[in-house]
Amino acid sequence: MAMPRSEDIARLLLKSSRYRAKRGGLRHTLTLADIVVPTHCPVLGLRLRPSTSGRAAPNSPSLDRINPRRGYVPGNVIVVSWRANELKKNASLAEMEAVCVFYQRLIA
Repeated sequence: MAMPRSEDIARLLLKSSRYRAKRGGLRHTLTLADIVVPTHCPVLGLRLRPSTSGRAAPNSPSLDRINPRRGYVPGNVIVVSWRANELKKNASLAEMEAVCVFYQRLIA
């Protein structure tokens, strides 16, 4: 089976984001040109590969809202792995930093 092209992945991410924006009452002004799909997750370095099972895998491409309150607008989204987006989902930046500091002390 051939890998989907980045444009096909971006098209699917755009369609999904429209649905989530409507469901969540969020602003949505993205176009296909606003979604850049890299080969690897910029956070975790995982090679991004769309899932073939219909369920997200850790290395599935995921559209992340940098500032969740701003919605799906140009400059506020980035494509990362599903795993990176899931880790960030419910944590504030301060909480993520506290977790990092804590575990760095444990293994140092």
